[in-house]
Amino acid sequence: MSAEEQTLDAEWLSKAQTEIDAKTKPLGSLGLLEAASVRLIVLQRTLKPRVRDGAIALFAADHGLADDGVSQYPKVVTREMLRNLGTGGAAINAICAANNLVLRVIDVGVDTDETFTNVLVDKVLSPNGTLSSFTQDAAMTPDQLDAAIEAGREQASIMLLDADAFGIGELGIGNTAVASILLAAASGNSAAEVTGKGTGVEGERYTHKVSIVSQVLEKHADIIAKNDWKLTMQTLGGLEISAMVGACVETARTPGKALMIDGFISTVAFLYALKMYPNEARALGRCVFLSHLSAEQGARIAVDEIHKILATVEGAASIGKPLLDLGLRLGEGTGAALAFPLLKAAAHVATDMNTFAGAGVSESN
Repeated sequence: MSAEEQTLDAEWLSKAQTEIDAKTKPLGSLGLLEAASVRLIVLQRTLKPRVRDGAIALFAADHGLADDGVSQYPKVVTREMLRNLGTGGAAINAICAANNLVLRVIDVGVDTDETFTNVLVDKVLSPNGTLSSFTQDAAMTPDQLDAAIEAGREQASIMLLDADAFGIGELGIGNTAVASILLAAASGNSAAEVTGKGTGVEGERYTHKVSIVSQVLEKHADIIAKNDWKLTMQTLGGLEISAMVGACVETARTPGKALMIDGFISTVAFLYALKMYPNEARALGRCVFLSHLSAEQGARIAVDEIHKILATVEGAASIGKPLLDLGLRLGEGTGAALAFPLLKAAAHVATDMNTFAGAGVSESN
């Protein structure tokens, strides 16, 4: 972003804060909603921001790592859940319906030849998902990674035509382990610090999951040490996570659009968007809203890493705290869908709420 654009944002930030502070309420009494109002004003560069229409893209893929026992469920559940999503029976279907959100489900690498109602397919190079980073040299080829990123960008570009706010979500058995590996690689934290229960693994199975994450990190330590984050994603990552990276970047490149990040895996995808596309970091930070703080163990670490990166970006404003903390750890984009009404309300606060002067109400002494 140019110096002129940065100056404009600084001017709009001042205007926005003055406007929200002047509303008929004690200063700061709407908490995080006020911060969201300010950020929407800056994002859209108007004192009357609009968030009317929203959309969620759910990217689905399988992982070779799932065959290494890192999940409570077998890999077949990914395709069974695709069928459930296609017929409207999943949590994200219900929450999108409740909030009048458009939902698009995209298979970018589920290990099946089946096609499902209301599920798009974009996996020519990856019909069976990724390989296991535990047993193989890389989860993906460079071409597979590029295709997944492009699939995410393409879907986002289509959905952003009609959406003021766009959220990302995912589905893929084993992908919390994959996200934990990616987070540890990016943050330097240990496997035990970043690995959560995912689909509900407990006891010996959880110990095994942490062990697999640790062994993958050790196996690929030379790759991780290069700080080549695209290569790291190719070696350790997932197709749906890569697609979410592409969707994040496309949203950042589209003026005035809000990006709603879901839970742990989506947050790691956003973290990698920052690391893989450093020249887009300011634009990414400008549009992103963290919908909720996942109950997954590594979620706070992922959020902290995002804040650390953005703190080093010249002219980047704070993205603040996640809007919700409901103990969610499902994925699918459910947290993003739940946060959408809050963004909508934040826009209405900015647009419809009176100032003290406009309402003829006396201000504090």
